[in-house]
Amino acid sequence: MKIAIINDTLDEFGGAERVALTMLHMFPEADFFTSFAEKRIVNNFFTKLTKNIHTPWQILSFIATHRSLMQMISPFLWRHWDLSRYELVLSNPSILMCNMVSVSHGIHIQYIHTIPKNLFGLVPKTPLQRLIGYDKFIIAQYRQAITNTPYILTSSTHMQQTISRLFSITPEVIPPPVHIPKTKPVRKKPEYYLCVSRIDRDKHLELAVRACTKLRVPLIIVGVTNEPSYEAYLRAIAGPTIRFLGYQSDETINSLYQKAYAFLFPSKQEDFGIAPLEALAHGVPVIAYHGGGPKETLTEGKTGAFFYTHSARSLAETLVRTRRKYYNPEVLYAHANHYSETLFKKRLLAYIQKTRATQ
Repeated sequence: MKIAIINDTLDEFGGAERVALTMLHMFPEADFFTSFAEKRIVNNFFTKLTKNIHTPWQILSFIATHRSLMQMISPFLWRHWDLSRYELVLSNPSILMCNMVSVSHGIHIQYIHTIPKNLFGLVPKTPLQRLIGYDKFIIAQYRQAITNTPYILTSSTHMQQTISRLFSITPEVIPPPVHIPKTKPVRKKPEYYLCVSRIDRDKHLELAVRACTKLRVPLIIVGVTNEPSYEAYLRAIAGPTIRFLGYQSDETINSLYQKAYAFLFPSKQEDFGIAPLEALAHGVPVIAYHGGGPKETLTEGKTGAFFYTHSARSLAETLVRTRRKYYNPEVLYAHANHYSETLFKKRLLAYIQKTRATQ
């Protein structure tokens, strides 16, 4: 069976890229298409699969940081790809909408990580969107793309409900894969709180920075940004106990987990949230805002704690309340295993077999 796997970009390694990589492990002979790719991401995560990676828009990588500009032009570029020779197309769209590819033959399964929220009023419009109003030209095309195939998957009940409300369709939920270490976690004396995250406004890292600055407790933030102004803002409000480490290897991150009091996850409406589950897989409890996907995957008192008002004050109060509470690393590890790569592969393969049986 000739298979194509399509991802928006490879300029970071987040949930969509984790799913795409797992799909490539399932179907190593598949062709992989993405708009453009950063060498760092390919070399660190996709190095054994480079022969299958096609980046027809690589020349556009210089505007990668201008997400709204890429969003504006991406629907017109996706439609130029000829996918007629593939029997199965698996797309992993988020804000750049790679599900808008034209699949004239075969089965197209869309795994919707998130819809482009700025187009549908779920987050504020971007400056370029307000200036040009490009959403008027894209919304109808996106609506057509998401409804022209019955094979729609998504990551969480939260996103399932959002898609159902906006498009009157109900996708099937298959939680994304979480990397689970083969051995049970090793914990050392805790020294700091930890955030491992893409640094952008949707993650609301300012709450963690303000809370830890107020309490004068150490916080380490690992991650890179496509919004330099937001990172500059975080650094400006950060006190002396806050450290920004930028990009770090998996090996370094694994060692950072060992000495973390807890993993902080202040995102307000996360569609799923792989990062908190990866922390649990390393035996680290999670303190998260009670919203979005984490409401489904985390349990108060078992995997950590929630804060219920989306503010730095509420987060700080939760940090104080849970500072000396013990969470069994083996219990956290076992909880994360409910979202393993093995289970994701099994669920996705069963879904593919079911769709092919209906053809």
